[in-house]
Amino acid sequence: MLSILIPIYNFDIRKFIKELHIQAVNEKIEFEIILADDASDINFRELNKETETLRFVKYIQLNDNIGRSAIRNYLAEQAQFNYLLFADCDSEISNKNYIKNYIQDCKEDVVICGGRTYKKNKPFCNLEYLRWYYGTKREVKNASDRNQFPNRSFMTNNYVISKSIHNSVKFDEKISEYGHEDTLFGIELKRKGISIKHINNPLIHIGLEENKHFISKTRKGIDNLNYLISNYEYPELFEDIKLLKVYKRTQGISFIIKLYFLFFQKITEINLCGSMPSLKLFDLYKLGYLHSINKKKNHK
Repeated sequence: MLSILIPIYNFDIRKFIKELHIQAVNEKIEFEIILADDASDINFRELNKETETLRFVKYIQLNDNIGRSAIRNYLAEQAQFNYLLFADCDSEISNKNYIKNYIQDCKEDVVICGGRTYKKNKPFCNLEYLRWYYGTKREVKNASDRNQFPNRSFMTNNYVISKSIHNSVKFDEKISEYGHEDTLFGIELKRKGISIKHINNPLIHIGLEENKHFISKTRKGIDNLNYLISNYEYPELFEDIKLLKVYKRTQGISFIIKLYFLFFQKITEINLCGSMPSLKLFDLYKLGYLHSINKKKNHK
């Protein structure tokens, strides 16, 4: 029936796996939980290996980091059941019917996305505030909103897909760095005419990066996006990603935006790491960074 597949990297997943296991057992279904550790630090390996004591749990240790796309393809290859539930390791279950909600919606020809949410209270540590604030304002959307543009709302943190659909698309393993492997996957699903249905079955994202790390990770994601628009033929990217829409419209004033980024980069980063970060400034920061790294003058 259900293969629960979780890539792991430097995160303690014991509590998450125990809750998934309890819910799957209570549903009285055939299931397995396969964990693939993508070369985490030794302390996390030792902690997470404890999950092997649970029935139907398989823990796989990879000695070399193979990346976000390859590890998901690898997990799908290990699965024995037809329906694959992919979840990020830095997650927490938000309701007691999480597995049940997916089971009742499983369909061979439809991808089901549960969504993402965050804890209601801001993090105790102010160093993690930006990631929480950005997530609550930009990433938390109910199913009705996500279903308006189902493919562009696809995220890899929490979804169910049949093995046959996954094998017909797969993640592009050339995309090994952080950022937008889920965007390409959503585009490929759309090109193949595969439906995506969004439901209100979110996981709580608890793996909050510190402010400076999140800014750095955002830049890496833009590096990856720049690689995609420079080396791939995906015009859909300019339709689905707001940053690229604005980037395309501002080609004529690229020099001005680059100057703005050069002079205000550090000031913006100070704001983003403070107690009242401006997401509008963050948008300008991302646009300026994309203009500053992109060498092409035109994108169709």
